Amino acid sequence: MESRKNWSINSKASSTRSTSDPRATGSVLSCLQDESGSQAIEFIGVLPLFLLMILIVWQFALAAAAAVTAKHAAMEGARAAMVEDVRDTSFETAVRNAASSYKIKRVDKQEFGSGADTYVKVSVTLNAPLIMNDKLFDTSGLELPITAEVTVRKEKREN
Repeated sequence: MESRKNWSINSKASSTRSTSDPRATGSVLSCLQDESGSQAIEFIGVLPLFLLMILIVWQFALAAAAAVTAKHAAMEGARAAMVEDVRDTSFETAVRNAASSYKIKRVDKQEFGSGADTYVKVSVTLNAPLIMNDKLFDTSGLELPITAEVTVRKEKREN
């Protein structure tokens, strides 16, 4: 025999809350065990940490780019200082041209040695840019100095 399905409408089953809804039973424990929406809450909780991590990585990238530029500027300054007796060059101009997009804090030149073994050392200090300076964070007064030094042998002036 075939069983007949009961197609009658039950008034309790047609209510707006289903029997699987924990609020329908009225149990506080069953409400606490309901995990619907927990992924959205976890995402909102982790999102600021993820954004902070991205900002920190970006700041390290900016500092690395400033370090490469400082080394390049020091090398250009050392090349100009190496031949400054032979040609009319200025090591400071070479440094400022090489690092024109950065704020140059200090440029120094030292000569040491004597005779044929004269060396010149050029030191360049740049301020690395900070993330969104004064737009995202109040970074007024904060600096991230990057220093690079290059030592080369000075060319002799030919008579």
